[in-house]
Order: sequence, then C-alpha cells, then structure tokens
Amino acid sequence: MLNTERIRLMTRLAAYEQGEGKEYGRIGRYYRHDYVGLQMIKVFFCSTAAFLILLVLSVLYQMEDLERFLYQMDYEKFASGLLTRYILFVVFYQAAAWIVYSLRYRKGSKEQKLYHSRLKKVEKLYEREERQFPGDD
Repeated sequence: MLNTERIRLMTRLAAYEQGEGKEYGRIGRYYRHDYVGLQMIKVFFCSTAAFLILLVLSVLYQMEDLERFLYQMDYEKFASGLLTRYILFVVFYQAAAWIVYSLRYRKGSKEQKLYHSRLKKVEKLYEREERQFPGDD
C-alpha cells in the first residue's frame, strides 16, 4: 500500500539533495568559525588579485601621463596612499565576506536541521507501516 505522505516527504528530500542540499551538505561538515574563516581566506586572495588587476588597469589607462608622473612623484606618499587603499579594499571585502558567509552558514544549518527532521519523519512512517503490515515487502 502506498503512503502518500511518505512519498511526498521522500520527493522533497530527493529534490533537496539534488539542489541546494549539495552546498548545505558541504557547509554542514564545518563548524561556523572554520567555514567562515576558510571563506575569508579565499576572499583575501581574490580581493588581492582584484586590487592588483585594478591597479594594472589604472596604470594602463593613464599611460600617457605616466612618464611625467614618475619624474614628479613623491614615492613615499604614493606608496603610503596605495597601501592605505589596498588595506581599505581588503578590509571592506573581508567584512562583506564575514557577513555573507555567516548568514549562509546560518541558513545552511537551519536547512540541514529541517532535512534531518524530515528524514526522521520518513523513518517513523516506515516503522509505523512495518508494524501495520508486517509481511509486506
């Protein structure tokens, strides 16, 4: 005998496993601090690469003024300004990464708990069905 409630739950579980469950399953393997920290390390390297790309593009854009700029430039002031911009750039992206990945971890944890509660419900439905119809396989 088919149990429609159990089939409905199993369909939801299968859809979850095929879709967002893959990402949330990876999140579930970490503690929050470890997951967010790992993502922030990735963001640090990506933001550093992005800053360097923007710097190169800026230099290429101002290539005509570069020769005059190099002769009249105060190198210490330029280096300190560039370092300040780099630090602000990285700090901004680190803060954004912390917020985004903390929220993503929180949502993933809730979804994983819901998934496990549905699994337990399916298991209870199986057990109840086995008690009602002991010889059916």
